[in-house]
Amino acid sequence: MKKILFCLLPLLFILSACHDQQTETNYYLSLLGESETWKLTDYEIMLTPNEVKIGNGRLIMKEENEYITDSFSFNTYAVFSGEDHSIHAGSVSGRADIREQTTGTLEGDQHIDFDELSDIYMIVEWWDPNENDNVQERINLYQKPENDETFLNEESF
Repeated sequence: MKKILFCLLPLLFILSACHDQQTETNYYLSLLGESETWKLTDYEIMLTPNEVKIGNGRLIMKEENEYITDSFSFNTYAVFSGEDHSIHAGSVSGRADIREQTTGTLEGDQHIDFDELSDIYMIVEWWDPNENDNVQERINLYQKPENDETFLNEESF
């Protein structure tokens, strides 16, 4: 009996150490969206408690085979507690064909609280030589469901 108790004691010690570990929640969003002129595909956001990765998307100008201009930029915003925060941006300057652009990827150690996130959207801006003016369009990527009805907040994974 003493032998069994002697063998079980270390096992109980090890198991009690595992009990105090906290659950870590990671989020992965694969986003896409469209505006009148642009289509965004394969845009990804990965959120962990210690790291954020954003990007890897493709912006494609709809119904154009070629579009030469002097200026193009995009800026992705996340809305937390009613405030818009820029989380990813990119640009092209100089004469270029902007019909298809990659967003690149941004990695950082900033913390984004998914529970406080209500919207994600991208603003695309480019110079339109025909209008002789900058054009700006919004692509909606994520909107938190009303009443927080989303499986992403469930603890049962």
